[in-house]
Amino acid sequence: MDTVPRITADYTGPQARRGPVTMGQANMARCVLRDPPLHMNFRVTKRLPGRRSLPAVAEAIGRLLSRHEGLRATIHSGVQVVAGSGSLPVGVHDAGTGLADEVAEDVGLRMQGTRFDLEGELPIRAAVITEDGEPRLVVFVLPHTSVDAIGLAVLMREWERLIRGVAVPAPYPMQPLDLATAEGTPVALRRTEAALRHWEDGLRRAPQSMFTVDETADADAIRPRLRIRSAPAAKALEAVASRTGASRSAITLAALGVLIGLWNTQRTCVIASLASNRVRPELRDYVGPLAQDALITTELDVHTFDEAVRRFRGASLSGYQHSRFDSTALWEVIEAVNAERGVNFARDCVFNDMSGVTGSAPEPAPAAEVECDWLPEASLPAHLALWANQLTEVVDLTLWIDPRVMNREQAEGFGTGLARLLIAAGDGDVQACDITNISGISPIERDADWIYTDSCWVSLRSVERLVGEAVQGGPHLVTHTPDGLLTCHVTSGTAEEIHAACLALLPGRTAAMAPHRYVVHAPAPTGASPYGPVLTEGDGRPSTSRCPSRVSNQ
Repeated sequence: MDTVPRITADYTGPQARRGPVTMGQANMARCVLRDPPLHMNFRVTKRLPGRRSLPAVAEAIGRLLSRHEGLRATIHSGVQVVAGSGSLPVGVHDAGTGLADEVAEDVGLRMQGTRFDLEGELPIRAAVITEDGEPRLVVFVLPHTSVDAIGLAVLMREWERLIRGVAVPAPYPMQPLDLATAEGTPVALRRTEAALRHWEDGLRRAPQSMFTVDETADADAIRPRLRIRSAPAAKALEAVASRTGASRSAITLAALGVLIGLWNTQRTCVIASLASNRVRPELRDYVGPLAQDALITTELDVHTFDEAVRRFRGASLSGYQHSRFDSTALWEVIEAVNAERGVNFARDCVFNDMSGVTGSAPEPAPAAEVECDWLPEASLPAHLALWANQLTEVVDLTLWIDPRVMNREQAEGFGTGLARLLIAAGDGDVQACDITNISGISPIERDADWIYTDSCWVSLRSVERLVGEAVQGGPHLVTHTPDGLLTCHVTSGTAEEIHAACLALLPGRTAAMAPHRYVVHAPAPTGASPYGPVLTEGDGRPSTSRCPSRVSNQ
């Protein structure tokens, strides 16, 4: 990227340090190095107050880095190296007259779309946008290894004070290296072990996905976004909270889960809810990645909405309690469960309550009972996600939806139906049998190709295609019993080889699963059937695929 001229933001910390990474850093480093940069890099554009010179902007950026070790740390194979002092290059882009916002968008997208070099680059990028030489905007880009959404909000609050010359408190005592030390204590390690057990239990009984798509993974994952606003829904949340003792967040999560289950005729709901993991006072203003997924698995066989709220409340409390984990150990658990069940767990439904974190400018209340507006598309690797922006006075939600599972008309119906369910629940407990009429949401139709097995809806055609690719077009036949047992008949390979090939092809194909059993036949020398006598059979699962109970001591 050509930037003329460049300025430098000089920083000086108390000292250079090195040590283990935190669990959050380790988890995010894996993702930053693997996933598309637009998914893993935050971008924020801040307008400069009044007249600020380039040296003043550079000084404020340098002070920001001086305060936070996580912004001065490079990561080398599980070790973070914190620079004591140095300089961050800051590009300066002149927009001429009146084009600062457009140039900031272009520059920011280019910075955000470039993968961070975690070993050779500080985890922050900055650029200044000028108009006729006068600084107007600053664009920041940070990877998930240095901040999560709340950490970024903390950082930007500090920035607003620093650029205005307002005094800021001393740096919060908990820096990433300090947290890494705390995570290595015996008490912390026992909690991490408990988190792995929670995940293993949930993964063994949950569907691999709440939505079924027979395609490979969507790398770009550009999603339409629908904003849903309702003042009556906010009033209803207060009434339901008073009646059930659940939080507004848990009630909104329950409505989401119930409607996803209704849409997909699913008996068990699994949702990944982002947990801030900032319960302890010393972590409230921590600048670093703390947020991790809370696995929320809930049975949907309820008679009323209030009963669903209580179930989701309990499941979410347990999920949040077990949302601090060693990502390497967790992936071992996920892969072991996947191999045993013949599935590929998909993080395809996500809930994120940001209502207590993000501030927003005052807006007029929506004129209609439920108001929907489409926002610009954005990247998010999930089939459906719900962001709760505000839950008091006005319910303000953002629904991200994969167009492969809902078109825009269906998404509007889903978002509106969610708000209407909340509004109805405010008047009293809603019977489960009435939710379809209240929300306007009906189950999707499934023909005879679909079977329900091991908590998953599975398309037999999708399984046939999966097995056909696994055996590279060789003879294959998939049969099933009334209880959903899938058996694969082939004429080459071993059960272990075919099962491994099926697992490798599963990501993205949430309508398929690997067969439960494999029967290998000798090729028939003549006749209409290609299958001769049975040579061998088995489930193809590794005999050592039981989930590990291990946490790496960082």
